[in-house]
Amino acid sequence: MRKYHFQLIAILCLNFTLQAQNASNFNVERFEQALNNEMALQFSWMTNDTTLKFATRAKSQEEAGFPECYGTKKGGMVNTGNNEEDEAKLLVHHYKVYLEHVLYLDELSLKHCRFTEFCATATKENGIVRYGIVVDNNFKREDLIDEPRSTAHQNTIH
Repeated sequence: MRKYHFQLIAILCLNFTLQAQNASNFNVERFEQALNNEMALQFSWMTNDTTLKFATRAKSQEEAGFPECYGTKKGGMVNTGNNEEDEAKLLVHHYKVYLEHVLYLDELSLKHCRFTEFCATATKENGIVRYGIVVDNNFKREDLIDEPRSTAHQNTIH
C-alpha cells in the first residue's frame, strides 16, 4: 500500500513539474497581445482602453475600488498547455458567451447600452498565468443620482 502512495506522490509531483514547465514556456506578453487582438476582432466597434487595467488585474471588486465596469469582468487562470493565440481565442469566445448568456448582453445590447471600450490583460504570478477581460460604457451611478437642481425644478409639474 505504501508503495502505491509513493508512486502516486511521484506522479503528482511530475505532473506539477510539467505544468510549471509549460507555464515557463508560455509567453505572457504574446498571450496578452493575442487576447487584445482577439477582443478587437470580436468586438470591432470597441476600442482598447488601457486605463481599465486596474480592474482587469484586480482579484476582487474591493481591490479594484468598486468600479462600475467590474460587473462585466471575467478572469481566471490560463491553460498554459495551449498555444497563446489558441488560448486567447478560446477565452474571448467564452467571454462573449458569458456576456450573452449570464449578463444578457449580446452585441445589440452592448451597442445599445453604449459599451465602447474593452481591456484585456495577462499577468504571471508565482508561475501561474492569469487573465482578466472587461468591457465598459463609462456609466457612473452619479449620472443618474446627481441631477442638477435647476433641471429637476424645470421638470416638475406646476
